Amino acid sequence: MTNASAGPAPRSLHHVGYWVDDLAEAQSRWAGELGVGPFQVIEHVPFDSFAVADGDQVRRDVVFDHSAAFAAWGPVVVELDQVHAIDDRLAAAYGVVPGAVGHVSWVVPDVARESARLAAAGCALINTARSGPISVAWHHGGPLFPHPIELHQRNDAITGMHGRLCALSALSAGEGR
Repeated sequence: MTNASAGPAPRSLHHVGYWVDDLAEAQSRWAGELGVGPFQVIEHVPFDSFAVADGDQVRRDVVFDHSAAFAAWGPVVVELDQVHAIDDRLAAAYGVVPGAVGHVSWVVPDVARESARLAAAGCALINTARSGPISVAWHHGGPLFPHPIELHQRNDAITGMHGRLCALSALSAGEGR
């Protein structure tokens, strides 16, 4: 896909996220009913920075405490998210409802450029965040999706995640012995 003003921007689907009310129970259900797992869990995801777009202002005093569990599900990564504490406006923007699709995520070579493209397409910016090497921008789904979009800056940690999760699955199944 190209945009004459932005030029080519390779995008690749990375994962689909779901809101859950009990992370351990959701992992067990996904493993038992869908054969997904094992999951790599990040308890209380730490952020180096987190900024929410609020009109013309940027708010950095927002609470977003959640734990995330990632697993390979065929060719895609699945993310299960349990929210522990969240700012009301951020919860509304994210559409936090257990059982709902929380977001789709794709990887891009330039988050700022893709973020501007999505904003111009009617998908307003919700927030930006950084956690170690991971840099993201969340957008409203706008006319594209009924749920948010999470953009990931392409880097080795993100592009290697699926492979690491598949290896974890193989080890768990005894294939790595």
